[in-house]
Amino acid sequence: SSSRTPSDKPVAHVVANPEAEGQLQWLSRRANALLANGVELTDNQLIVPSDGLYLIYSQVLFKGRGCSSTNVLLTHTISRFAVSYQTKVNLLSAIKSPCQRETPEGTEAKPWYEPIYLGGVFQLEKGDRLSAEINLPAYLDFAESGQVYFGIIAL
Repeated sequence: SSSRTPSDKPVAHVVANPEAEGQLQWLSRRANALLANGVELTDNQLIVPSDGLYLIYSQVLFKGRGCSSTNVLLTHTISRFAVSYQTKVNLLSAIKSPCQRETPEGTEAKPWYEPIYLGGVFQLEKGDRLSAEINLPAYLDFAESGQVYFGIIAL
């Protein structure tokens, strides 16, 4: 249920559920998370309440220890399922490869961290569904709040 904020513009800021292991699950009923002025969170997607320009943003933080191979590719993508043409299109996407070389046998596997931040402005329509997804949830780092989030702001 959306609350009203003084600006009345649709906004949302949702955060990852640290208890949902093996998946990226968004939550709105948490400290410092919100859904306001018509934005809804349904089936892990933000539902756009009205036509207009929106800033869409998301950050994820990946963490690993050592590198058993060099072909670890971490992706983060924000997609739009457009109500008008019933297709899913990537709006923002990035890839990181944290392992430039394998950890040699017998040496200490050092931890690594890789954040990915995505943000952009898009014309959206009422009923559009936005998703922020990753390919390897096992590498997500939920250790601290504020590391993994997804939001939209009507401009």
